[in-house]
Parts: sequence; C-alpha cells; structure tokens
Amino acid sequence: MVALDNSIFCLMLHPDAKPRTGVDRAKDRVLHLIETLRNNREFAIIPTPVLSEFLVFAGNDAPAYLVKIRENSALRVEPFDERAAIELADLEITARGRGEKRGSATGAEWQKVKFDRQIVAIARVHGASVIYSDDPHIAAHGKDSGIRVLALADLDLPPAQQMTIDEVLGEDREEIS
Repeated sequence: MVALDNSIFCLMLHPDAKPRTGVDRAKDRVLHLIETLRNNREFAIIPTPVLSEFLVFAGNDAPAYLVKIRENSALRVEPFDERAAIELADLEITARGRGEKRGSATGAEWQKVKFDRQIVAIARVHGASVIYSDDPHIAAHGKDSGIRVLALADLDLPPAQQMTIDEVLGEDREEIS
C-alpha cells in the first residue's frame, strides 16, 4: 500500500499537467507509476487532508472527481481518525522531545506542519510503504517518522520499448519505397 500527496495525486488525475518541479518526462513517470501499482494490485491511499486540498483545486468539478475516485478500486480515501490522531500525537511528542517542534521541516509554518503530519500519520496507520510527494516538508516528516517519501523525480521511467521499422518510419515509409 502507498499513499499519495496532492502534488502526485493531481498528476495522476491530470498526467498532462505541468508539475511544480521541472522533471523530465513527468507524464511518463506518473503513467508508469499508475501501471506499476495496477500490475502489483497495490492500493493507493488518499489521506482526507489531500482529498480536501484536491477538491479545492477541482472547484466546480469536485463532485465528478469524487465519483471517479470512489469508483476506482485502486484508490482508498482514508480519514484522519482516532488512530491517526494518536499517531500524530506520537510524532509531535517525539519531535518536541528532541527539541524540534517542527521536526525536520524547519522553516515550515506551524499550520502546514500540522496538516502535513496528518497526511503522514494517516499513511502510517494504514501501513503505507511509501508516500509519493513533491513537497519537501512531507519528505521531512516522512523521514522523521520512518516512512519513505519519493518525489516525481524519483519515479522510474517506463522501460524502453523496441519499435518496428513501420512505427519508426510511419507514413514516410511509403514515400521511401
């Protein structure tokens, strides 16, 4: 099981969108991630804070997106519930015990710290092995909590595919003959 932050989740729903970071072949990376998750029959958790962030972005199209998300068997919206609240409290107590209220997310605004920790806590309580995110603060909180965070640039590119001569030349082949 994996978890998605808004930066990667948006790209999964809109692979042609321009990512915040200038990553080479972003669309290929995202589509390959989707295919890999599908082939491995792996679920992707959408933490409710991520869902709310996305729905704000979606605006008037939010209801249609909710239907799509609910119908997709590979996506699971997971709430910030009692278990996640306990996990979040543990993350914060641990950070404060080290004298780092914000943990490794130094410089982050306190409201963002709390929001991002909710995402990490939800991912942890549901057993996510990785969080896909381009947010350096999510990466910092993931590091603090022992969960791996992979950015768009970390995603594998799809394997190269051998093309036939007809595919390479296309319609030009007839002109050459």
